Parts: sequence; C-alpha cells; structure tokens
Amino acid sequence: MRNAPWIPLALISTMFLSGTQEVFAGASPGLSRLLEGIPPERIETGILYDRVLPLSRVTERDGRPGSPPASAGEWIQMTDEMRRASLVEPAWPSAAALRARTAADGTFPVAILDVRYDRLRPDAIDTGALVVRGDRLAPGRGEALRQARAFAAAALPGRTYHGGRVEFRIDRNDYLTNGSLPNRIEADFDDGAGFVALPFGRAHEVRYASEGRKAVTLRATFEGGEVLEAGCFFDVLRLETPAPHDTLHVTASIPYLGGTASGDAYVYLAEGHAAIENPVIVVEGFDLANSMNWDELYALLNQEQLLETLRGAGFDAVVLNFANAIDYMQRNAYLVEELVAQVNAIAGPSSRPALIGASMGGVLCRFALADMENRGVDHKVRTYISFDGPQEGADIPLGIQYWVAFFADDAAEAAALLAALDSPAARQLLVYHHTEPAGSAGESDPLRAEFLADLAAAGDYPDLPRMVAIANGSGARQGQGFNAGDQIIRWEYDSFLVDVRGNVWAVPGATSGTIFHGLIDIIFVPEDEQIITVSGTKPYDNAPGGWRASMAQMDSTAAPYGDIIALHEHHDFIPTVSALDIDTEDLFYDVAGDAELLAHTPFDAVYFPVANEEHILVSEQTAAWVIAEVISGATDAPDSAPAAVALIRPPAPNPAPGAAIVRFAVPAAGPARLAAYDASGRRVAVILDERLDAGEHEARWEARDATGVRLASGVYFVRLEGRGFAAAQKIVVE
Repeated sequence: MRNAPWIPLALISTMFLSGTQEVFAGASPGLSRLLEGIPPERIETGILYDRVLPLSRVTERDGRPGSPPASAGEWIQMTDEMRRASLVEPAWPSAAALRARTAADGTFPVAILDVRYDRLRPDAIDTGALVVRGDRLAPGRGEALRQARAFAAAALPGRTYHGGRVEFRIDRNDYLTNGSLPNRIEADFDDGAGFVALPFGRAHEVRYASEGRKAVTLRATFEGGEVLEAGCFFDVLRLETPAPHDTLHVTASIPYLGGTASGDAYVYLAEGHAAIENPVIVVEGFDLANSMNWDELYALLNQEQLLETLRGAGFDAVVLNFANAIDYMQRNAYLVEELVAQVNAIAGPSSRPALIGASMGGVLCRFALADMENRGVDHKVRTYISFDGPQEGADIPLGIQYWVAFFADDAAEAAALLAALDSPAARQLLVYHHTEPAGSAGESDPLRAEFLADLAAAGDYPDLPRMVAIANGSGARQGQGFNAGDQIIRWEYDSFLVDVRGNVWAVPGATSGTIFHGLIDIIFVPEDEQIITVSGTKPYDNAPGGWRASMAQMDSTAAPYGDIIALHEHHDFIPTVSALDIDTEDLFYDVAGDAELLAHTPFDAVYFPVANEEHILVSEQTAAWVIAEVISGATDAPDSAPAAVALIRPPAPNPAPGAAIVRFAVPAAGPARLAAYDASGRRVAVILDERLDAGEHEARWEARDATGVRLASGVYFVRLEGRGFAAAQKIVVE
C-alpha cells in the first residue's frame, strides 16, 4: 500500500492530538516527538491546527456565504482549539472566560474569530515535502504546510430573556485575529430589518417580535473588497422578564477555611408593598457555570406561575444568587444565614419568613437554620421547604465522570464540566466521585465526609420551623428506564488506522461491572486507553429520583468521528429517598406504600409524584404543594377566622369514604376554580368553577371523576385558583 506511511500522519492532523500554551507541548509523548522536527519558523501563521482535536468543525467556517452557523458553545470550542494550536499563546480569553462573557452594561457582546492557520498537506509525504526519520517528521523539499482561514461569530452568552429589546455590540477586544481588522462590519439579526452597520464599540438595538432561535449573520468587508460571512444562533427565550424591585448585596459574616461567600439577593415585592413585609426567601442550587442570574432564576421559579401566584397572595420574594454556587457548601450556608438576618431586620419584628431551598439550596438552608439555632440566633423562619434537595447526596453516573475526565484535554466543554465536577460543592454532594487513579469501588470524595461532620456538629436539622420536603423523583419505585449495569452511552469508531472508544455503563449493583472504556488508538502513536470496573456499588444511576438529561446532552454533541449515542436519555440525579431523607438503604423504597412515612423522615410533611420528573421541574402539582405550604404556614388563625389569603381547610372527613366537604376561602371577589388532581398531577374533576365573593365558602365532592365514575382509593389533591391566588390541600379517598 504505497501511501501507508503517510495515512496515519494525515489522520493525526484531524484526530485526537492535544496541545497546550507552549510550543508543541501537551500532546502525547509519541506525537510530541513526531512533530518537534518541524521548525516553528515554517509555520507562518503561528498556528498549526494539527496539534488539537478538531471537535468544532472549524474547517467548515471559512467565511464563505452559506457556512454553517455556530452556537455559542461551538464558537467557544473553535476559539479554544485555535488558542491551544498556537505556538505562542495569544492574548485571547480562555474558554472559561468566554463562557462567562457578558457585558457590564447589559449589551450582548458579538465576538468574532478571524484567524489564518496552517495545516499539514495530505500529500506532503508523496511530494517529498515531509520525510519520516525514525519517530519524527522532518522537512523535505517543497511546501509541507497549507494555509486556511477560520471566520466564525457568536453572540455571547447566546440567549436572552428580554427579546423585546436587545442591544448588541462588538468591541475591538472581541475581534480575535492574527491579521488585519475589517473596514466595515454589518449584521443581520434575523429581526426582519436586514443588514445594518455594526461599528466597533457602538450598540445596536434589536426588537424581536417572537420567541425562538434566531439565525444571526455577520459580514465583514476588508481593504481590497474581500467579504467574509459568519452565522451564529441566538436564542430568544422570553420577550420580557420583570425586573426585581431591589437587589441586596450580601457577604457572609462567618468565614470558612479563610474565605467568605457573597451573593446578590433579588427582591421582588408583592403588589402594594414598598419594602419587604411578608418575605419568602428562595435559595438557588448547584449552578454549574455560575451563569444563573435574575432572568434565569425568575424563569425557573415562575414555572406554573409559582412566583407570581405567591406575589399575588401578598408575599415578597427574596431570591439568593450565589457569586460562586460551586464553592464550599459551608461558606454558602453561612451566606444564607446572613441573608435571613438581613431580611428579618428589614421586615421588622413581625417577620416570619418562609425559606425555600432548591436543589443544593435545600441542604444549605438546612445547615443554616440548624447552625443558627445551635448558636442561639433567632432565625424566625416559620416554614422550611427543601425542593428536591440532595439531603443524602446526589448522583452523576460515575462512568460519565470518567468519560469527561478522559476527553477533557480536547474539548472545552468537557474541561468545563470536569472543573465543575472537581469543585468543592460537587465533591461534597456526589455519593460517588471519580478518583485519580480510578478505584475499584464507588466512593465519595473526602470533602463529603467533612461536610457531613460539620452539618452534624451544627445540629443536623433545625427544630423550630415546620420542615417540608418535595421530591421530583417517583414515590412509586419507578426507575429511569434501564437496569443497573446497563450500557448508557455508546461511542465507537474503527478504521484501519485509528480506533476510538467512549463507552459508559451504569454502575452495577452488588456485582462487578465495567462502567467506562475509553480508547484513542492511532497507528504509530502510543495508545491512550482506560477501562474502569467497579463492584459493590448501589444502583444510583437508575434509581427513582429527579433526573438530569446528561446522556441526551452528550448525544446532541457532534463528534468528528462516529456518533455519540445515548442508549438512555436521563439518569437519576437526586434519589427520591435522598430528597425526602427517608431512613432506608433501599434506593427503590416503596415511598407511596409506607403508611408510617413521616415516622421514617425528619420532615413534618413530604410530597412526591408518581412518575419521575426532571430535577427542579415545577409541575402544576408541585406549585400547589409549595403555595399551600407557604400560605398555610403564614396563617395561624383558627378555622372560623376569615382568611386574608386564599386557603383550603382540611377536607372533612379525611380520609373520605364517600363525599367530602371542602371549606375554602378566597381573598377577593372574582372567578375561582376548585379542582381535584391525582398523585401524578393529572386533573380528574372540577368541583366548582364560578364567580365567588371574598370570604369563606364550601363545596361538596363525591370523589368522582369528570365522567361521574367513582375514583380509586389513594391520595388526591384539591387545588383552588383564581386571579392572583392559589392554594392546595391533600385528601385521601378510601
């Protein structure tokens, strides 16, 4: 086969070759020796693209009209590849800095990558331009390299919740190039206005009329008339998001390991309130990239109009956003303590806040309240709600963790995920954490044991507030659609010259099983292979719980060779038994079938769906649970007293062998609907739907569905809703 000596080199130029900021450093030892024979002065552009793994399809983004548009993530990968392929580190932002890029004045930065780079010619061996001397390439006669140009654009961070009015701007520092600047830049923002001039440093306002993905096109004109185009995606998630009424800048008073946490608390007041009077404090969870701010948190918390319903019922929302959500959990728990104290000081002596922690925030609130009580501090919190909080730990499949670590040198996104996995908070939360070298059994990071010891020393759980746990995971023992030990990711590519493996399996049960097989095997270059087998693990990956779509996200990533296939879309992230802190070692515990459930959990009330839901999904049913707990906790009046807010009295009789009388109150005259829902959140009957006067009312429900059929025995929920109010109450049908 005449071309056989060259074929591996051609593939090397498009395969898994990593680089760092030093000349030709960071590649595999065999490749490093192979390339070091090419004199740097021969690489005229200062960039040899063959040094990196080409995950970004940058060769397709060459400035020609019709080049495929890029997402913000793809553009960051392209920029990171060119940065690592440079012989001398350019003065460009790192991938992490680009990922967090936002403009201080609220405009959206438009960033452009415009670089010329070198690649090895595929016929360099045949023409004699390159020769192989032992284990190295050396210059021969003729041109061994060919030049190309990358021209790509992105609007960072790539999404907006204020699509009704967006300002874009390109600054000189956001035009990343090793050449000259264009004379003119124009942009078509897919708003119907066509191309408009976009001079450096000048903002341009765009008003979108609809939500959805927009295809933005940038066009640059250079001296001499050369014109290049690049497309990018920009997602309009909402046309408008209401602004908070105030922002509290909070810094913890208590340090941990020499550092203190800080953050912003967004204040969203109830109608008619000039300041915080009736607070509901909400604490964010595990924000991997620290990318969630008010817009993202509002969208998350106002699912099913939850935030606006509470506000309409007279509650002031105070939403805590950590400056670093993946810092040590002790630090951020002390920040929660500081915020609770500040809110109480603002609201005055009558303050009795509800405290809601979403995801990791549920554990931080637990730590904060227990520690305040342990130190004799009056937190005044009347109701503490943990919403799918990892009270007994969280799970990211161990095999996926090793997959990320194996490919982190080549993919900016994998490197970012690895950094998040290795953050203090992730190490404290995950029940199984990857190790170096890999172990033969699932184990947690030592930081987890340290955190649990500090939590126990603080008092474990608070004693004074009503404690409520809500799970996104199934209470009916429903798994994630696969078994322990099943393969969940398949990535296999084979050719005569290169083999690639990136296969992942769920952790096995008590038996032994392989959870990861990674391989990069290029002919003539030492192979990189890792096979990890563990035993004695618990089936966390497929257990009932609030799920994350990690596998589906991996499947959507375009691989340069082969196809990453998700054999199952999602995995357990917060096991149901963890979210409810049930005293059991059984991850498939029959929660719904436990008649003495509250005796097996520290919580005063627990809520769970029948089917697994996405982690932190606020369903109609979940919104009813939260609203009912917040409102009932604020209402200490006897049953006979008129209600200032909407509420439902406990139905009588309950359990209901037949008909039940539902007494309820509405705060204002207007339309109201009283309906019944089953445990999965499906509406089964409308009990009442009419205009009501303000005050107390009652309705009779025969425990029949909309067709008049008697409902099966089980747990149901009665939900009251109207303009600006809602409430819910549980009822058991016998």
